[in-house]
Amino acid sequence: MTYAIFYFSRMSKNQSIATWAAFVLTAMQSKYRLFGDAFAKIIKEYKVIPFLINNYELLHYYDNDYVTDDLAKYITEQGGSLNAADR
Repeated sequence: MTYAIFYFSRMSKNQSIATWAAFVLTAMQSKYRLFGDAFAKIIKEYKVIPFLINNYELLHYYDNDYVTDDLAKYITEQGGSLNAADR
């Protein structure tokens, strides 16, 4: 954990946001078993990356489970689904 804090403190804010967003997207892929075109479609259709960037200041304090759950809620509120049967 100490290394991660040191590593992030040496990056610019934009680098930190991009790295954090990549970690969150990877966690989301693993949690919901979303890969390839299905994942890309969800990310693009529901503007997940802008959501992460715009909410970085609030969300980066939370663990991956909280953030991925929040993303799932955000997508559902827009009429989307992460359920494999619905894709």
